[in-house]
Amino acid sequence: MTTSQPVAPPDYPESNRTTTRSPLGWRATLGILATLLLVTVLVFGSVALAILFIPGGRDIALPLLAVTLVVHATLMLLTLHWGLRRAGSGWHQMGLTQPTPRILHLLWQIPTIVLLLAAVQGTAFALTGETASNNDGIDTLFAGVGPLLVATTFVGVALLTPIWEEMVFRGLIYGGLRRRLGFLPATVLSAAAFALVHGIPILLPYLITAGIALAYLREFHTTLWAPITLHVTLNTFAAAVTLTAIQT
Repeated sequence: MTTSQPVAPPDYPESNRTTTRSPLGWRATLGILATLLLVTVLVFGSVALAILFIPGGRDIALPLLAVTLVVHATLMLLTLHWGLRRAGSGWHQMGLTQPTPRILHLLWQIPTIVLLLAAVQGTAFALTGETASNNDGIDTLFAGVGPLLVATTFVGVALLTPIWEEMVFRGLIYGGLRRRLGFLPATVLSAAAFALVHGIPILLPYLITAGIALAYLREFHTTLWAPITLHVTLNTFAAAVTLTAIQT
């Protein structure tokens, strides 16, 4: 007669648990980031060459750039999917986990962060005497395309871009730094990377503060859906303000 032995609970790997730390090593992380950079260079480099050297390219520059924003965001998501699968990971392991009721804290966190961002950038404008009126390039881009392309660009900027950017900056970069350095260094370094990559000096106070707030939401909620929600809110507001401004 055999005696039944108690069944031990499965030993789930760290990558399957709810955590703010990336399960990827540095080699895999840097490989994915390098591939994403290559995709960006190829996409926008190809568009720039087409505009400059193809006959009539400059005549379609604005709609071409508008479509490129969506194409680029889509390719970045596909590249992330491929890179994560190749590294033996996936969206869930990187932080796209099901939110808990704790997500309701966003009802006060997002308005508070938006007010903070407005105060920080407003103070920077007041101290430097600069304004945000230098965004005429964005206005021209939207003004030069029809409603369908404006809507398509809006989807790319306000919805698709926040998802891949959060996967990169709060998933790969913050998650990797969090695993090795702890919360504060990971927050500061990932926020600095987020601000520098956007390359808009006049908005550095806003971008650094936004990067810190997004990292805080990643840590507080342990799911990337929280910073994605804030990021979508900010991009939607910025795009809506831009569209309203060029139509009045």
